[in-house]
Amino acid sequence: MAEKMIQNSTCEQNIVLKAFSRALTREAHVLTDEPDLLWQQLYNRLQWEGEGVKQTLASELTRRCAPGARPWLRLKTPYRESEALIRTLQGHTDRVNACAFSPNGRFIVSASDDKTLRVWDAATGQSLRTMEGHTEKVSDCAFSPDGQFIVSSSYDKTLRVWEVTTGQIIRTLEGDTEYINKCVFSPDGSLIASTHGNTVQVWNATFNQQLRTLEGNSCVFSPDGHLIATACADNMVRVWETVTGKLLRTLKGHTRPVHACAFSPDGCFIASVSGDQLNVGDHSAWTDNSLRIWETSTGQLVHTLEGHTNSIGACAFSSDGNLIASASTDTTLRVWDANSGQALGTLEGHTAEVNACVFSPNGSLIVSASDDKTLRIWDPTRGQSMNTQDGHHDEVNTCVFSQDGRFIASASWDRTLRVWDASSGLPIRTLIGHTSRVDACAFSPDGRFIVSAGEFTLGVWDTASGQLLRTLESHFRLRACAFSPDGRMIASAVGSDLRLRDAANDKPLHTLEGHKGPITACAFSPDGRFIISASQDKRLRMWEVASGKPLHILEGHTEGVTACAYSPDGRFILSTSRDKTLRMWEAVTGHLLLTLEGNTLFGSGCAFSPDGRFMASTGDDKILRIWNPGNGEMLTCLSLPGALHSIGLHPTAPQMVCGDAGGAVYILEIVGLQYGSIILTAWNFTLRSLFRKPDSLAFGCPTCRTWSEISETTLGSEIPCPNCGKPVRLNSFTIQGDWHPIAEAWERKA
Repeated sequence: MAEKMIQNSTCEQNIVLKAFSRALTREAHVLTDEPDLLWQQLYNRLQWEGEGVKQTLASELTRRCAPGARPWLRLKTPYRESEALIRTLQGHTDRVNACAFSPNGRFIVSASDDKTLRVWDAATGQSLRTMEGHTEKVSDCAFSPDGQFIVSSSYDKTLRVWEVTTGQIIRTLEGDTEYINKCVFSPDGSLIASTHGNTVQVWNATFNQQLRTLEGNSCVFSPDGHLIATACADNMVRVWETVTGKLLRTLKGHTRPVHACAFSPDGCFIASVSGDQLNVGDHSAWTDNSLRIWETSTGQLVHTLEGHTNSIGACAFSSDGNLIASASTDTTLRVWDANSGQALGTLEGHTAEVNACVFSPNGSLIVSASDDKTLRIWDPTRGQSMNTQDGHHDEVNTCVFSQDGRFIASASWDRTLRVWDASSGLPIRTLIGHTSRVDACAFSPDGRFIVSAGEFTLGVWDTASGQLLRTLESHFRLRACAFSPDGRMIASAVGSDLRLRDAANDKPLHTLEGHKGPITACAFSPDGRFIISASQDKRLRMWEVASGKPLHILEGHTEGVTACAYSPDGRFILSTSRDKTLRMWEAVTGHLLLTLEGNTLFGSGCAFSPDGRFMASTGDDKILRIWNPGNGEMLTCLSLPGALHSIGLHPTAPQMVCGDAGGAVYILEIVGLQYGSIILTAWNFTLRSLFRKPDSLAFGCPTCRTWSEISETTLGSEIPCPNCGKPVRLNSFTIQGDWHPIAEAWERKA
């Protein structure tokens, strides 16, 4: 019995250790730069593991949550990634176009739009060397068969051959008048094939001599080097004799351009991938987003593999020929059984288009390259179950809480909006109706409606049913929208103009003109008297809503402004920009008060907490930051997998929601920071009636979702909510309007 207990204990310890090891490996790219985030980053992965792991974390979790502990951010929703993810390689500063394993499997090379190649240690993920020399984007890369050299292609119209150990350029091959997008060594290393446009050029690798020209936009040598297969824009795959350049056969079956192809290890089969990027909400418009397997000798189609929701750009066979990996613009990779054509698993973790994939020489790993500026290493054997997690399929640009904190709305480039339950993080419904990307959304004050800004349409939706109530079309791109605090007005950013219209009948009220570039965001003041707009012209502008009169121009940002927000007391304005700064302004004068620098890439979202005691910002550098507005100190931060383009704060609890470029929506809790008294604006309703007193002042408490009438003497002071007792701080100003419909709507939802 004792021996069995020891064995069980040892087994449990091993499970815990393996869980910690996986989490540490997956967060290594973050912890290399931010070692102080060790507890936070590991906990946010390990909290979803078994009871043994939770028990191991329990005592430290208690300490980290104790009063006075350093603030940190805890995820309430899990990472949107597959168990197959092993490691993330981070270092490139722009999209990664290609990757390859060395023949011995010890190294990985990658090519990026940042004009560099990088060599990585495949076991540790460490960046060993950065190879600079190309003057434009590097489009492809490949190892020589002996592993001593790397060939790269570039938009600078050259091929370059590099020595792996030193990173030195050995030779440069020129001769094209267009950029070169693909390159590969022949199996014996004597030839290099490259592509530009729809032309394949075959070179003598030693003497820089062009030997022949073939048709195709991507190419691959057969394992014995006797054949070259080319993927062609006319929807076909062509097979050529390497020595003579003779066309042997044409593989017909794809209905859209073929982007890449690969030979099986024995050369008996060819895999090809195709497709166009076209999504309509949750309904994919299939345009041959398929992977096809052909018999090399006859050209006969063996399998058609479907499952990706967007165009497929790359494919690779495992070394034993039993598996095929495919990479797609839908941000995923898929693993297939090469013999049966069965889908084995979906690898999720990238947050942007996946451009390349390749198996390690022993077939135990897959490495992929993406527009999200990373490479990721996967275990293909752990992807055997299909991932069914619900969510957006493309970049999330806006996430907002309803005013009572019960719901979240998100807007995405996948042409949909989604409504989520804020407490559970589960999706409630998907709003389908936009025919193009959706950039922004906002709840009405009573939560009954959602307004959304599609690329050229403004939509108004019924929150409860998800029904599209009406659509307003524009000839200019819409990037932002907002309800006024009284719900009677909708603001929308139409090109460089800000347009105000009546929410009930869509009647135009004002067109606010003055920006010299597209407006990217807008926000009403808490009392609805003013509105602020942010623009790519590097400026913010403040307007008087009733008259449409311009008041202030806020200048200071050196690049386009991407987001803006009012503080809950209306005293301050917050903005973030492509210049990597967060700035706080005085609302009355427009004077710049504070400039916060911390983003390593441009900022894209910002918000004040409802008590005004801290600020939150997001950026393309994938980091969510919390700031103290009093002294500009960064209180805490969290690194997430994808570029973050939006942030929303809960109205009563220290919680946030943000969306990333991969379609994930994250709900987070701020541990160690408690809200003070929530700042609210009371409503002043004037009704001339014999049966009702002339003026009625009231405020809605988002904590208990109850409206309470108050006296005018309470304005500008802190009082307990008459219903729940929670302290609230009332602004000295009021919103002019009837609060009763909102109170009734809140009561119905309670």
